Amino acid sequence: MRPVRIVIVDKNDITRKGMEGIIGDAGEPYEVVAVFQILRDAEDYVVDHLVDLLVIDDTVLRTPEIVRLVSCSYQMHPGLGIIVLSKRRDGEYIQQVLHFGNAGFIIKSGDLKEQLLKALQMLSEKYPFLSTDAAKFIGTRLNGSLTHRDLEVLRLLEQELSVKEIGRHLDISTKTVYRIRDKLKRALGVRNNELLVDAARKQGLLERKE
Repeated sequence: MRPVRIVIVDKNDITRKGMEGIIGDAGEPYEVVAVFQILRDAEDYVVDHLVDLLVIDDTVLRTPEIVRLVSCSYQMHPGLGIIVLSKRRDGEYIQQVLHFGNAGFIIKSGDLKEQLLKALQMLSEKYPFLSTDAAKFIGTRLNGSLTHRDLEVLRLLEQELSVKEIGRHLDISTKTVYRIRDKLKRALGVRNNELLVDAARKQGLLERKE
């Protein structure tokens, strides 16, 4: 199995070494290939080396700069996954991070080790990830922005109905179903249909399957 190459960026010596220790103890396939205090050094490293995941504590940058980083990385390094660790409980910020490609967001509370290892697993498999606290926070915000009809379409998508079948079931046009599906993808921060239901479960809009 090819190693999952990870770069850590955190200006705090204690938390940076803590993350390095968590990943090191996890063993294969994860491998920390570089650790930086300054983001610019990490960006230069990514240009010249093969990196699969970038783990960033967002104290290194302001919120708009983190969003810009994730957006630019998606365009320049589409295979690179980014995990953001944060204390910022801002639903809009979380959604903006998740909107671009292969990204994860962890609110730093509770068992960081468990959340970080889950994030590494999900992103290495090209799935987005939200920590438990972030999912609850953004789920509450999403529920306020989605209509009853939006949630009906989401539940029917979970049942694997086609767009035409959903339209007939709800007595709406296929154009409306497509529009709602696109709205759901934007709200949940995913870019393709395959990840929509899975993201909705993680964010508390659908029940998780055991």
